[in-house]
Amino acid sequence: MNFVRGKIVSEEECQVILENIDAMILETLQKPPLDINLVIEACDIMVKNIANLDAIKRLPDLGVSPVLAEIYISQVEQMFSARAIRDRLSAELGVDYDKPKEIVYSYSGAKAAQMYAPLGVLFHITAGNMDVLPFVSLIEGLLCGNINIVKLPKEEQGITVSLLEELIKIQPALKEYIYAFDYSSKDIYAMKRLADIADAIVVWGGDEAIKAVRTMANPNTKIIEWGHKVSFSYVTESGASKENLRKLALNICLTNQLFCSSCQGIFLDTDDTEYLYAFCQEFLPILEEVSRENPFAFDDGTKLFTSARITLELYHKEIEARGTDIRIFRGENCSITASPDDSLESSIMYRNIWVKPLKREKILALRRYKNYLQTAALLCGAHEYDILAKKLVQAGIVKVSDGFEMSNYAAKEAHDGMFALRCYVKIVSVQNYL
Repeated sequence: MNFVRGKIVSEEECQVILENIDAMILETLQKPPLDINLVIEACDIMVKNIANLDAIKRLPDLGVSPVLAEIYISQVEQMFSARAIRDRLSAELGVDYDKPKEIVYSYSGAKAAQMYAPLGVLFHITAGNMDVLPFVSLIEGLLCGNINIVKLPKEEQGITVSLLEELIKIQPALKEYIYAFDYSSKDIYAMKRLADIADAIVVWGGDEAIKAVRTMANPNTKIIEWGHKVSFSYVTESGASKENLRKLALNICLTNQLFCSSCQGIFLDTDDTEYLYAFCQEFLPILEEVSRENPFAFDDGTKLFTSARITLELYHKEIEARGTDIRIFRGENCSITASPDDSLESSIMYRNIWVKPLKREKILALRRYKNYLQTAALLCGAHEYDILAKKLVQAGIVKVSDGFEMSNYAAKEAHDGMFALRCYVKIVSVQNYL
């Protein structure tokens, strides 16, 4: 589905727009800058009615569990209320972010104004692992006054366009700043055309997606990477309570391990293989119980395909594990693979995790994965929390939380260790402006 300047357009119309998009964008840029207060007010009105929007009501039909849909609503409410947005702008860009600051040149004493300005045009290439991600990314661009072009992921099923329609209905002045296209990544001409127009490309995805964007982008185009990350839990003996493990299991089941912040596996503070196996046997019934309480929200066809893929992958893992110390503990709609190595890896997802030994003295060895690390759920005793949290941060982790909160969003929280809004503006100085 394609959405340009406030209306849904056909593929044929898109081709005409693609050829004329330079002129359309130039027309907008020649007008006075976007008033950020219009964006803030529109978002505030929208979130007050978020639970009643058609886009949100359709989430369960798209395979989002009722609990996860509730979390999405809560996070959108938290992120996009007027108060939350203004707090975030102040936190990321500084107090009085919208006012010029006087600077004085050291030799002559001449004065100039220093201020934030939009980058101009952002081309967002978003991933399909979070249903509201394209909308969130676009709003962040709007909050910095940019024109935003969004390449919708193939898994997107109209949620973004539906939300954008509501936003523009509230504030029609925003329509010139929003373009959403469903072009395939394989449509090289369209992708290159949109990339050429952009002042910066915002790319969400793995190494291959980022590599493709670097190849496609002009040398003078800024690339803002929100790349593939891997998150895990670190568990000590004193932290392995049933309550803590249930929280971790809830993250695994609610997210199906699809997010960068989802728990892919567990590192245990041990070098004892027998303890490794015993932990898996203890955790499996907890994971099974939480999984039964939160059944898959897929339609029958998707569930059958996913189940078949997982069964096949587990079968191959069992064959590869013969004659080794790797053991696979199968449960109802979930599994745990116990492996004696300490490598970091993605799981096969959908409630199938790995568990590996990693003594606390070796946590810093995770630095070899520093560009992939994101969130660690730290399950330990209160007396050891500070030292272990510091070790995880030294290794490259940018968020330490409990098991449930690892995929949750807090107002003013950085993303992948950076403030996004700072990436979407530039600092300019203008003499004789004040």
